[in-house]
Parts: sequence; C-alpha cells; structure tokens
Amino acid sequence: MISENELFEKVEEAVRTVLNTDEGEIKKDSMFKADLDAESIDYLDISYEIEQRTGMELDFTEALQYITDRKGSDITDISVQDILDYMMHVIKEKEKEQ
Repeated sequence: MISENELFEKVEEAVRTVLNTDEGEIKKDSMFKADLDAESIDYLDISYEIEQRTGMELDFTEALQYITDRKGSDITDISVQDILDYMMHVIKEKEKEQ
C-alpha cells in the first residue's frame, strides 16, 4: 500500500502541474481556493493528473461528499489533506474488498 507521504508527493506534483505553482508552495494544509487559487475547471485537470501519477481515479464529487460527511456541509473550501484523507480511505476500502 502507498504511504500517505508518497501519495502526497504525487498529489502535490499533480496539483503543481495544473496550477503552475512553485515546488514547495503546496502543503498538506493548503486550501484549493484560498491558497492555491484553484477554480472549478481546474479540478478535472487535477483529477486527470492524479490518476496519471497514481493509477487511481479521483472523483471530486465523491471526495467532496466524503469530506462534507466528516466536516459538515457548511465547508466552502477543501485542503490537500482532505483529498489525501479521501484517497487513503478509498485505498483502504479497496483493500478490504480483496
């Protein structure tokens, strides 16, 4: 199983590629809208880049549902850590099925 730190490196690289940010600028607590200026159109590209690097499909709609279930429906932005938590959850669920 991939570690969270390995996953972060791949997600960080994907987000950096799409949003054209400098290396080291993206942290686990970086918020997509507030800190990284991501727009809704960027999420599709980020999903694609993450899938290319991890082989794992990232559905932001499902991720957002998972995050709001955990944090409440009043959230207006999500962090890189939120995405990592969701992806680690998906990985663990797939391992249970096998």
